[in-house]
Amino acid sequence: MIKRITLLFVMVIIGLNLAYAQTEVSGVVKAADDGLGVPGVSVMVKGSTNGVSTDASGNYVIRNVPSGATLVFKAVGFESQEVAVNGKTTVNVTLKSDERMLEEVLVIGYGTISADKHVGASAQIGADKIALRPTANALNAVIGAAPGIQATSAGGAPGSAPSIRVRGFGSINASNDALYVVDGVPYDAGSSNINPDDIETISVLKDASTTAIYGSRGANGVVMITTKKGKTGKQNFNFHASAGVIARGLPEYDLVNAEEYYPLQWEAYRNALAYGQKIPMNIANQIASGQLDSYNGSSYKGIYSMLNYNPFNVPNNQIVGVDGKLNPAAKLLYPEDLDWASAVENGGKSRQNYNLSYDGGTNKNNYYASLGYTKEEGFIQKSSLERWTGRLRAESQVTKFLKLGANLSGTYRLGSGPSSFSGSSYINPFFYTRFAGPIFPIHLHNADGTYALDGNGNKQYDRGDLRPFSGGRHSIWENELDETLVTRSAIGGRTFATINILKDLKFTTNLSMDYETINTREFDNAVLGDGAPSGRAYNQFDGTRSITWNQLLEYEKNVGKNNFNFLLGHEAYQYKYNYLRGGRSGQVVDGVIELVNFSEVLSLSAYEDNYRIESYFSRLNWDHDGKYMGSVSFRRDGNSRFAPDVRWANFWSLGGAWNIKKESFFNAPDIDILKLRASYGQVGNDAGVGYYPYHALYQLGYNNNGVPGFLQQNIPNPELTWETGKNFDIGVDFGFFNKRLTGSLEYFNRVTDGLIFGVPVPFQNGGLTGSGGFSINKNIGSLYNRGIELSLNGRVVKSGDFTYDATLNLTSFKNQITKMPDDQPLIINGTKAYEVGRSIYDFYLREYAGVDAESGQALYKTNQITANTKIVNGDTLTTVIGEANYRFSGESSIPKFYGSLNNNFRYKGFSLGVLFTFQVGGKVYDSVYGSLMHSGTYGNSMHKDILGRWTEENKNSNIPRLDNARTADFGGGSTRWLTSASYFQLNNITLGYDIPASWAKAIQAKNAQIYVTGENLYLGSARRGMNVTGSFNGTVDNSYNFNKVYTAGIKVGF
Repeated sequence: MIKRITLLFVMVIIGLNLAYAQTEVSGVVKAADDGLGVPGVSVMVKGSTNGVSTDASGNYVIRNVPSGATLVFKAVGFESQEVAVNGKTTVNVTLKSDERMLEEVLVIGYGTISADKHVGASAQIGADKIALRPTANALNAVIGAAPGIQATSAGGAPGSAPSIRVRGFGSINASNDALYVVDGVPYDAGSSNINPDDIETISVLKDASTTAIYGSRGANGVVMITTKKGKTGKQNFNFHASAGVIARGLPEYDLVNAEEYYPLQWEAYRNALAYGQKIPMNIANQIASGQLDSYNGSSYKGIYSMLNYNPFNVPNNQIVGVDGKLNPAAKLLYPEDLDWASAVENGGKSRQNYNLSYDGGTNKNNYYASLGYTKEEGFIQKSSLERWTGRLRAESQVTKFLKLGANLSGTYRLGSGPSSFSGSSYINPFFYTRFAGPIFPIHLHNADGTYALDGNGNKQYDRGDLRPFSGGRHSIWENELDETLVTRSAIGGRTFATINILKDLKFTTNLSMDYETINTREFDNAVLGDGAPSGRAYNQFDGTRSITWNQLLEYEKNVGKNNFNFLLGHEAYQYKYNYLRGGRSGQVVDGVIELVNFSEVLSLSAYEDNYRIESYFSRLNWDHDGKYMGSVSFRRDGNSRFAPDVRWANFWSLGGAWNIKKESFFNAPDIDILKLRASYGQVGNDAGVGYYPYHALYQLGYNNNGVPGFLQQNIPNPELTWETGKNFDIGVDFGFFNKRLTGSLEYFNRVTDGLIFGVPVPFQNGGLTGSGGFSINKNIGSLYNRGIELSLNGRVVKSGDFTYDATLNLTSFKNQITKMPDDQPLIINGTKAYEVGRSIYDFYLREYAGVDAESGQALYKTNQITANTKIVNGDTLTTVIGEANYRFSGESSIPKFYGSLNNNFRYKGFSLGVLFTFQVGGKVYDSVYGSLMHSGTYGNSMHKDILGRWTEENKNSNIPRLDNARTADFGGGSTRWLTSASYFQLNNITLGYDIPASWAKAIQAKNAQIYVTGENLYLGSARRGMNVTGSFNGTVDNSYNFNKVYTAGIKVGF
């Protein structure tokens, strides 16, 4: 008996040990429909918090699994599955698609909605498309992401953001910028304050159905950024590190070299003598070469005396012969010191990025915490960025009816660089190095070409007092001595409380604040440049604070097959901006750039702006069995920008959709998705009109002999209000062949009424010119943007473990002005003009008509007859640009269409992504090229195209003769500088490898990925050096163009 009891006891013990034995289980999770591995599947031990996620190939390894446990497999779009372990160490699972969960959840204003019930037009970019882009600004991920979204390339300055336009250009004088919303609240701090690794999705709302809920700020679209939060059921510790090299992304224009430059300058001088002063050609040749210093009683100088620099090993009067050719014996003495562009560039500078995050959650609580550090060194001299970010987000279901949450973030940024990255300032390294002639050295040299060293044996910069280009200035030297330091600090907080009043009724209140300060310190040295001879310094403070408080009442009810979601809300928004700037000169102690170290006050100014919006809004979403859908929204805004009598306005939208695929009569097996949708609504645009347009403003500081004075800055208009957009959208979503091909086709019509124009008034008001003192803003004018968007997503190849998916986005639209002020039917704005029937970016220029084959002079079309005109093929042409008529060229910067092609290849654990963007049609006014094609300005560099100029031997050229006495006539603004805006760009290539789960476990990791990526790798356009992607209005300038970035990184999850 005792033996039997003992045996029974032993068997129980063994059974308990077997039941509670801890083991390691691995396997692969595949999809039932295509047999491919499913990434991101949650694999949990039922009843515990022990869990992992599958890697990109669907593999997983989970430790500490009791042999009698049950594994739960869950993934978005698939039916959940439970599998008993039963002592096995390998558990493979096949998941079936769950049609109820297959549609993604879209972020919309004040909530979310299932994609299959969405009636509006929007695009959403996920975290996987954002985190791997080697950029400090997540908005770069929007480029090429969806149709209807047009973006410029971000500048090369570290942390730069692209400009984004949604469905064209809805305004002329107000803003065309979209509204930015972060975690449900309008965001006024810079987008580069947000760590890309913290972002879950970026959503772009495009039509009235999605934007009208934002009322007076929704006319230009809404960009919604949603940050990450903890996920229920698992804890994750993630580490993401990357390092790379930054280089110039856009090559320089093709410029002539020193050997080509001197003969060209000689020719320009010779022609000015021969054609302008009528000196015989053989005499002009001798004068230009410096071999004849007088003629007909007048003294002359040779070309060397005009340029004052000789980088060759031949005498000054033997550089160019009387035949106009460079002396065959001429050799450069210091060719390496003539390359200004290479000297100002940092070359392959580094980029580093490190991110740590920890998240997790239970059924009641979830949390997310992150730290990030980014360091970028720009490819140009002294440009850099360091950024530290932190985020802490937590939510808790405190009781059955109360949920609380908070989302706190902080950013500190330190940036430096030249004080100017654009324009024609000599301190701008892009302007200076581009236009300095190729004969001018960076440093001083001895007569034999060796460097002239100082007492310490160091090279000395050449101040260039005799240089005809920028005499006494030196961009590289000045930027070494000057300092521009920018410190940004930003903190943000979002808190919420949700009360479940009834089963279907809940109340949520959100309180948020964003605060950002920007401190800029500028120092201009005392040696040379703008700060000479005593030095000067400026300190500037910019501070913004925005507070938003809203209260939302949401009711959700299902009645039979009818599903209702009703939202009622109130929101108060407050914005405050503070500005303070002071400058002093007269540096006392070298090396100290604090203002206290300067003796004389140069300037001091400060002001504050305030802006408030009070809003009431509601929205009703309805669907019947997922077959018929409707959405109605309404918002009433009170806006402090406008006078009390016109401060309030209503904005609204109506939208509907019909899912034809779900109709019983529809029987087309190859069609998986077929949904029609349409919307119409009214939105507003209050940006770009100032904060007090209905007040009379006066500017102080206009004193007279010590007597204080002021002048009127603007003329008030108490009737001014926002520009109003009326937007119509109709589209179809489709899917074929078991969703192997999906997409959408949409037509939109954006009409803007009440365009704001400054209407001139008599000068007697005593106002300030150029600042609104002689005009009054009024709501006059209308325009429209009408276009078509196409998006196609396809699985091009599926063969075993290899897949190739592609997404093609195309957009084409027309912009046209339909109403102008009665007393201003034509308004000229630089190279453009506004007129009914034209787009806002139609070019208005003198029309270039080529070159007079006999004289080599430039020809322009004119309507007048003078001594300078001639008739050619029925056209009246003039050689004097001042006589040419401005006219619409028939060209616009708006392309015929633009788009993107995103390619994704996958084989087992390998993935390759390739993104192209492109644009066809439109024109760019390349003023940089125009300046480089001058007809002989002394000291300025020249484009290589000038080598094909008109000469007596080349009379069929379309480039006028060189003649530095006719630079305005031969090189002035005209259609000559219009260039094709078409381009093809390779934006990104990313190659990744998902390390197998069995390998990752060797370092106690759940998953790991390594990757290499390249950004902005190639831009093909009509002209080398021209940044056709830098603006919407077809202008090109001397700006800090985009970077080329090569990066390698690793992501590990524990």
